[in-house]
This record gives sequence, structure tokens and C-alpha cells, in this order.
Amino acid sequence: MSTIGLILDLGLAGLLVATIVLAVRLHRKLEGLKGGHDELRLLVEGLNEATRRAQAGIIELRMAAEASAARLGNQIEAARKSSDELSLLVASANNLADRLVRAGSGGRPADSASRAGAASDQGILRALKDVR
Repeated sequence: MSTIGLILDLGLAGLLVATIVLAVRLHRKLEGLKGGHDELRLLVEGLNEATRRAQAGIIELRMAAEASAARLGNQIEAARKSSDELSLLVASANNLADRLVRAGSGGRPADSASRAGAASDQGILRALKDVR
């Protein structure tokens, strides 16, 4: 039995050595995972900080956009008022040009100097009418 016992002891010792080798390899892998875990934790913390900064930036952009929208609205309102005033001025100028054309075409000048002046007035009146 001593030979069988010796063989069993050697087999058991071999299995123990294999177990120790596997335990050492497992320990190294676990240490690697722990290091990876620490790196992952740092990465997540950095991501959280970047998210906080992005949210703060979005809030600032939103406030700037609202301020710009208010300024743009004021400028649009001023432009509309100016456009309305210009429309009234153009309408008044058109009416005045029409009256000048009617007044200029209604009477006949008496002499040639008056006719030349009337012809130049007619040219001016036509140019005014063309401009509008």
C-alpha cells in the first residue's frame, strides 16, 4: 500500500500545484479587473462632470437665445412700424404725383417758352410717376 499511497500523494500534490497555479492566475486577473474597475469609476466621474458642464452650457444658451429673441422681436416691431410709415409716405407721394400730373395736363401754355417749361415739367412728372 505504500506504493499506492505514494502515487496518490504525488497525484494529490500535482493537483494542489495545479490549483495554486490557477489561483495565482485568477488572482492576477482579479487584480486586473479591480484596476479596470477603478479606471471605469474615474471615467464615469469624468462623464458626470462633463454632463454637468453641458447642462450649465445649455442653460446659458437658452437664456442667450431668449434674450436674442426678445431683441429680434423688438427690431421686427420697429421695422413693421417703419414699413407702415414708409407705405403711408409712398401713398401720399403717389397721390401728390397724380395731382401734379393732372394739374400739368389740364391747362395749355400760351407761348413757346411756357411750352418748353411745361414739357420739362411733364418729363419730371413722368419720371416721378415711373419711379413710384
